[in-house]
Amino acid sequence: MITTLHLILLPADETAPVVRLRADASGRLLGRDVLDPGSPVAPPGPDIRQVLAVPGAQCRVLWLDLPARNPLQAQAAARLLAADHLAAAAESQHIAIAPGEPDTNERLVVCVEHGAMQQWLARATAMGLVPDDVVPAPLLLPLPDDADTLAVTERDGEWWVRGHGVALTAEPELAMHVIGERQRHLVPDPEPALARMALESPINLLQQEYARAPAHPGGWNGWRRAAALALVLAISPLVLLAAHILRDTWAASDLEEQAKAEAARALPMLAADGDPLPALRQALDAAHQGDAFIRSTGALLHAVAQLDDAELEAMSFSDDRLVATLAHRDAADLDQVREQLSGAGLTFTGTGSRTVNGRLHHTFELGPAP
Repeated sequence: MITTLHLILLPADETAPVVRLRADASGRLLGRDVLDPGSPVAPPGPDIRQVLAVPGAQCRVLWLDLPARNPLQAQAAARLLAADHLAAAAESQHIAIAPGEPDTNERLVVCVEHGAMQQWLARATAMGLVPDDVVPAPLLLPLPDDADTLAVTERDGEWWVRGHGVALTAEPELAMHVIGERQRHLVPDPEPALARMALESPINLLQQEYARAPAHPGGWNGWRRAAALALVLAISPLVLLAAHILRDTWAASDLEEQAKAEAARALPMLAADGDPLPALRQALDAAHQGDAFIRSTGALLHAVAQLDDAELEAMSFSDDRLVATLAHRDAADLDQVREQLSGAGLTFTGTGSRTVNGRLHHTFELGPAP
């Protein structure tokens, strides 16, 4: 049973002292410690929950419309949508998604470079800390009741800002530029409020490859969840490629001419005979298996996204055939999916069905149309 909360405020400066706030199970602040970053602390007991608040300046906090109904779909959609808000490539970012709220598709999403995430965790480990949650520091400021008001506090020469649809850390001049004319509520001593908010962090960055392994696996169900997660991680890069293909379809009309010019520039040894395309086509034929997966997965994800209360339970791919299981409620959903996939040049063959807790579970196979 958790009886004590330790909130560790990790500064951007690796050599600066680290503040640890101690609170009881209700969030009442009990004490404040200043830790030396070079001196490990005693390991936490089983009744202590540790929350690591990381520098917000290195986190991009977004609120995105994510109608996807399972982690695989949500992650692919979030990575695609976040790309428009990021200066760096989305592929270099760790993207964490908060749990959904009832009656809305809007989800809190945090993007952070993998290098920063790894550095924060390494610093925590070096100090003997084992965080249960990792959260951007400004998200722990209390959210004002007024949607037009922003909570603002100053710490280490930076402003932490939190409001409806806004969370950031920046130097005062930049923060004022972002805030504009919105009303500000100054929080002179934020630490008691930070401790209360850390009881239920709005998001935990320890997801996907950074997720903590449970202390007790939980029997057969635990193994099933681990296997499902392994499948999601294995196919995530290809799902992402499929999402990119869907987004870029409209801009593809001049790809062949661009490919000729790019190949001639980047691969002069292939272009010596004046036409590099045959060698490139030969290489692409060898990669046909991967292309078929991307094409099938992209079309299927797009079709499922059009349905209400439906989600993909499982997917596997072999020999140009994609096998998937769809969980849904309306029998007509299957006809809609079949029609959309047919329009994408794919055959749809049902292989089995069952009903579980009032929901239909249909397994089917997709392949290239003859």
